[in-house]
Amino acid sequence: MAVGLIGLLGCRGKPAHKDFGPRFFSGATHVPCSKGLDRDHEWPHEALVASLERARDQGLVLHTFGHAPKLDLGEYAADFDWAAAHGVPMVTFRELAAGHTGAGWAFTVDDDDVDTWYGWRDQLRAHHVKVTFFVTRYDRLTAPQKQELHELAADGHDIEAHGKAHENAVDYVAAHGLAAYLRDEVQPSKAALVADGYAPVAFAYPYGAHTAVIDDALVQEFALVRTTGGAWCLK
Repeated sequence: MAVGLIGLLGCRGKPAHKDFGPRFFSGATHVPCSKGLDRDHEWPHEALVASLERARDQGLVLHTFGHAPKLDLGEYAADFDWAAAHGVPMVTFRELAAGHTGAGWAFTVDDDDVDTWYGWRDQLRAHHVKVTFFVTRYDRLTAPQKQELHELAADGHDIEAHGKAHENAVDYVAAHGLAAYLRDEVQPSKAALVADGYAPVAFAYPYGAHTAVIDDALVQEFALVRTTGGAWCLK
């Protein structure tokens, strides 16, 4: 990505570039779409700059997601600092479910690379960033990794569900039915977190894959269900 952040973030007037588009901002939906920020997601960094401006100016929440180690947290340090200084707070899915209003940036990270997440602690603290970690394969985490996750939660980060085994919801439902997907993937993911002291309020679809029918079932289990852009964003 071409960054040039000092210039971009130092003279914020009317956005000079297109933002990510309205589907990546919170609206009247329980199924928000999220924009990928991994290194292999090709987009100009200026689009994030313009998206933060849109969040600020229109009082919206921007949704982004990534995966360690593809996500280079350091690339976003200047964005985090600008957001904090200009009324775009980092908001977790727990805060969104509790009724957050106004501008915000919902910065989410998926899967199970807990050791890398834990290694980000100093950077996250330095830039006042609160992350929602959507965790999959919780039953495969080691005891030290589960302790690291609890320490991240104690720092104010949000721990939410991302499936028991990271199955594609659309494929799984097609092969086994909706009831089986809920029984095998969704409910065990939630139950594992609850058993370890968390109170999940959100679920992120692996691969972003979903349908309106699956959504209707999951919003009975969670206040918010996150998907991703492209074909999976049903807006």
